[in-house]
Amino acid sequence: MDDNDIENALNTQTDAKLSLLHFATIGSTNQYAKQLCEHTAYQTPCVVWADQQTAGVGKFSRPFYSAANGGLYTTLIMPNLLISAPKVGLFTTSLAMATVSAIQTCFNLTVDVKWVNDIYLHDRKIAGILVEQGAHNAIIIGIGINLFQQNFPNEIQKTAGNLLTAAPSETIRQQFFITLISQLYQSCFTYTNLKFLSDYKRHLMLMDHRIQLQLGRSVITGTVTDINQLGQLVIVDATTHQHRSIPAGEVTKVFP
Repeated sequence: MDDNDIENALNTQTDAKLSLLHFATIGSTNQYAKQLCEHTAYQTPCVVWADQQTAGVGKFSRPFYSAANGGLYTTLIMPNLLISAPKVGLFTTSLAMATVSAIQTCFNLTVDVKWVNDIYLHDRKIAGILVEQGAHNAIIIGIGINLFQQNFPNEIQKTAGNLLTAAPSETIRQQFFITLISQLYQSCFTYTNLKFLSDYKRHLMLMDHRIQLQLGRSVITGTVTDINQLGQLVIVDATTHQHRSIPAGEVTKVFP
């Protein structure tokens, strides 16, 4: 992939005066981006990407397998982006749909979303998104996508999957990267219009399913009925039989 071509294409599509930092190998693009923000008050977006991560992380600091050239590993630094606490869920769900849209555009594949923003294909996780707060009011948007990974570690062989059935050409990989970053960037400014929510619901793999949720130290069970206008998961609690909106948490089990 050609960094100059990528940067020029992104700036043409977004008009963002975006900068690009590319590494053959890095510990974690998100961690590096957070360090950058501590030392620099960015005024324009910056994209950090790597061919390989040796210490990639996902939610709850879990490791994210990031073998050389097997996927896309990137972080978008969005400067001076203020997101009110009630709308954090809406923002993160919009990023999931931006990813779904980029996949549909480039590969004509239909994928599923596991609330909040994990991407699945054939019941296997192919992508994860991690949003963090950076210094100087920057938002750090990290994403890892398995394009065609081989030899997943034993602990994730039964749960991880690939987007593609063969390694893509560099041209296709580059076009997908450009499309993905462009879609993520646009979502940062359009998520409050709620237009993506109907698509999100269609792609939500949990709809009408009975699930188990981890909420801090508590575990609850319920049936998913909706996503509300704040991007929260709406369930009917199995114990109280009342509707309940869940702003954050982890779905740990989906019952058949």
